[in-house]
Amino acid sequence: MIRALIIDDEEAGIETLRILISRHATEIRVVAVALQPEDGIRKIEDFKPDVVFLDISMPTMNGFELLEKLSYRDFKLVFTTAHKDYAIAAIKNKALDYLLKPIAHDDFKKCLQTIIAEREQQEVMQKHVPSPAPLEIVVKDGIIYLKQKDIIRLEASRSYTEIYLDNGVKHVASRSLIEFEAKLDPGMFFRCHKSHVVNLHKVQKFVNHQGFFVLMSDGSLPD
Repeated sequence: MIRALIIDDEEAGIETLRILISRHATEIRVVAVALQPEDGIRKIEDFKPDVVFLDISMPTMNGFELLEKLSYRDFKLVFTTAHKDYAIAAIKNKALDYLLKPIAHDDFKKCLQTIIAEREQQEVMQKHVPSPAPLEIVVKDGIIYLKQKDIIRLEASRSYTEIYLDNGVKHVASRSLIEFEAKLDPGMFFRCHKSHVVNLHKVQKFVNHQGFFVLMSDGSLPD
């Protein structure tokens, strides 16, 4: 199921998109809507949708300003607006589509078909991408193999490395962080500090408070 979020300062605009989606794409489900840009930001961060239908001209903040405030941008973007003048800015923001109000049903159907087709292509590609090799952790009675997707973060502790997992378990390995980093999937993990490597899929928020921090899914704040 493709999860969609609609942000528009007019209820009629939201309802129109709801009806068109339900009529033309059963594969897409609207998980949240927002009438205010600020509420839209919160809901994008909370729901992490697959696609966002975004109005441009809104009170207090336009659609482009809203995008600048997001820490989560891993979604398809479709602008819905009554103005023709923002097409170039939409392209710069890597929009999938730019729909003018009143939205033509045929244009919207094509947009939905593109979203669905790209999702299907992504799923096919993911099936053919091998999972990264598990990390080997030597313990007293043998070897533990950790799936990389289950790792939240790794932290250097002198010549040791502390590995934090989804289930709240922490392992301490007698190998350096550099050794582990060489075995991690570079598309999944990022060294945010000389002592910290984080799983980007487990990042909930980037925090700018007397320096930059990342809030992880376990509530930790590596700097």
